[in-house]
This record gives sequence, C-alpha cells and structure tokens, in this order.
Amino acid sequence: MNREELKIKFEDIPPEGLSLAFEDQKGELIRDCYPVSKPIKAKVHLMRWGIDVKVTGEVKTELVLSCDRCLKEFPFPVEANINVLLEPVATLSRMKEEVRLKKDELDVIFFDGITVEVDEVVREEILLAVPMRKLCNEACKGLCPLCGQDLNEKTCGCKPAVKDSPFAILKKLVVSSR
Repeated sequence: MNREELKIKFEDIPPEGLSLAFEDQKGELIRDCYPVSKPIKAKVHLMRWGIDVKVTGEVKTELVLSCDRCLKEFPFPVEANINVLLEPVATLSRMKEEVRLKKDELDVIFFDGITVEVDEVVREEILLAVPMRKLCNEACKGLCPLCGQDLNEKTCGCKPAVKDSPFAILKKLVVSSR
C-alpha cells in the first residue's frame, strides 16, 4: 500500500464518484497506536457534493489490545462502516459564532479543499471503533493491587486493604465529646 496513492485530488473525483479498495498488510495506518493481527482491508467510495466530499465504505481488521484490568493482550476485531462528509476548512470561517451541531452533522471531517486523504479517514474510523475501556472480557477480575497476581488465574492470599472513611475522624470527635 502506497499512502500517496490514497491522497486523491478533489478535481480528480469524477461526477459518478470514485471507488477505491486497498489493503494494509502491516498496519502502517495505525502503527503508532495499536498493532494489528490481521491486515487492514478497506473499500471506500468518494462522491463530490458541491464543494464537499461524501465518503462511504467499510473497513475490517483485527487489532491487538491490552486489557485495562489484567494487562494481557487480546484480539479485537474491527468491522466499521464509513459514512462521513468532508468539508473544506474554508467553510469554518463562515461560522462566526458557536453553533449547536445536529446528530447528522457529527460525522463531518474537515479537509484542505484540495486533497482528500482517504488513509486518514480510514485511520479515524478504526480508532473510533476502539472502546474507551478495553477489556479482554467483561468478567475480567484484573490484578491484585498488592501483589500483582492475575486474579483470573488464581486468587492470592492478600487481604483487601480496608480504607478508613474520610469521615472516620468525625466519629472519633463525636465519641470523645460525650
């Protein structure tokens, strides 16, 4: 995959649209964020809408994520639909004041008005598919905060630390004043 081939000039998009399909074997698109265990496969269709570009399609891959609880790596399949509108950055200058976005306006990405970077659109969709809380499974027990034992494999002998309530000092004050 040559990333320069995925930079499409706005004027090169024909009236009937332009379809592209590409495969990123090594996961170069997101190598700075997550490793991949399966190649990134994307199919996109670019359609000019006046000065905007409508991008539709799909992306598939499998990422290798680390569980937020137990720190073990696990495969995370990504199958995302792409449905975004690219607007030229110049349209931002028309917005002089704060505006409230509608639901259908949330899938807008700004571009320079000259070049559509298809690889960046696909990259963004992959990153948006990753959950905020990455868990190998919902029942993951995580690690013991004292000894570091993986509680999914076996329980440890550590006793959970009992924290004093921040209001415990008040209880002592009430008891001593009687």
